[in-house]
Amino acid sequence: METIYPYAHVIHLMLAIIFLGYVFTDLAMISALKNKFSKDVDAKINKTLGEKSFKIFPLSLLVIVLTGGMMMSRYINSNAGFFETDLQKLLVIKIILALIIVLGVLYNLYTKFAKKPKHPFMQNHFHKVVIVLGFFIVLLAKMMFEV
Repeated sequence: METIYPYAHVIHLMLAIIFLGYVFTDLAMISALKNKFSKDVDAKINKTLGEKSFKIFPLSLLVIVLTGGMMMSRYINSNAGFFETDLQKLLVIKIILALIIVLGVLYNLYTKFAKKPKHPFMQNHFHKVVIVLGFFIVLLAKMMFEV
């Protein structure tokens, strides 16, 4: 595990930047374009962006979770313990926040494949939740190694 840790770390960070960058771009810029065009053009824009994000979002999150799990095993395991140090406690909080994002993405994937309507909260506010949780995840990641 020690051999691949640096590679998992770099992949994890790069994909997290892409993931949160997309969410930020959607919130800050793309949402500003909504309802600025005719309904047809607006629908085409949403369809195009939706198809692209559907390819990028879940796959990048999957790799983020896998690399995060690889790195987590270095700090939380049967030898190191689970809640022994401040680093481990912060890491567990970080994992819980990340799981909220994962559950939201899984819910959105379920509604897409089952062709069911999304809950209005998920439709209108999920990216806001992701950006706030992402902020705290990054903050916790920084704090983990400074306690």
